[in-house]
Amino acid sequence: MPTFDGGHYFLTALVPIRTGTVDDGHAVTSPVHALRKRLSMLPATQTPFACNTRNHFARFVIIDDVAYNGRVGRNTLVSALLSTVLTKSQPQDHLRCPFLLLAVDFDAKDGSDQERDSYLVELWDTMGKELGDIFEFCEDFDTRDMDGRKFAAYVARCQLETTMSFNDYYVDPPNLVSWPYKKATIVVAVALLLSLAAALVFPIVGLFTPAAWVRTAFWLSVLAVGALTALIVVAFFSITAFGRRPFPTAPDSNLPTVLKALHLQRAFTRFVIEHQMEAAGADAASAQKLYDAFKAFVAANKPDDLAGPTQAPGVIGI
Repeated sequence: MPTFDGGHYFLTALVPIRTGTVDDGHAVTSPVHALRKRLSMLPATQTPFACNTRNHFARFVIIDDVAYNGRVGRNTLVSALLSTVLTKSQPQDHLRCPFLLLAVDFDAKDGSDQERDSYLVELWDTMGKELGDIFEFCEDFDTRDMDGRKFAAYVARCQLETTMSFNDYYVDPPNLVSWPYKKATIVVAVALLLSLAAALVFPIVGLFTPAAWVRTAFWLSVLAVGALTALIVVAFFSITAFGRRPFPTAPDSNLPTVLKALHLQRAFTRFVIEHQMEAAGADAASAQKLYDAFKAFVAANKPDDLAGPTQAPGVIGI
């Protein structure tokens, strides 16, 4: 389930950051330092990504270098017998330059390149100024000659396949298509029995029949073994193909619906707190008052209207 899963596109891109020096308007510094300062100036709330109503999550991270996981383990006794110097240095991996990680989870119809590019064009149209201020410190990014289409092509060049996506909107287990393992097991078992039967018949026939029957038994054995091998290969690729299928889209998991649900959750919690006394009352007056209050709540919050009162994107509701 790479990159696209559950109705969401999980975009991951590693963009090389320029080396050398730059003038950020205040001092001559390195591009990675200027970029780090630029990212720290992005607002924590009302982020520019909120201007696009398809964004669920978005993150920028600067990766200066790969982490060092320590020396490769070796058997101490074997190394001593071979007179290996245990303190001898080992090769270490390093990045040739810092990288900017862009990770975005957004609503999408499918995992096609066209869907990705349409999103990136839309993203540039809604926050091109902020994106230009960030990516200007990256390799081969020219802010003077940049538009949505070129920005989409630039990010696509740096895209990595997302192999571990995260879906958090499933309430009930998704209805997945199962691989027909029962039928496949029966077919493989029959082919295996035919192969064994042919393998047993071949030497027996060779003792009591002419050479023509021997050749026939031999080729039947080869055919049965070949059929079994082909079935195993087909089953392997079939299982792999089933595993690559994306999860179906979770119900009501697009961003406008999620924002509406968050607003209703918060508003209804306040409604319950404010009307505890009416809910606890056993008389008709309390019941009518609670009914009228809930009717007013529904009219004010419009649960079926996604464009009505809702939580704004990029805002942490309290």
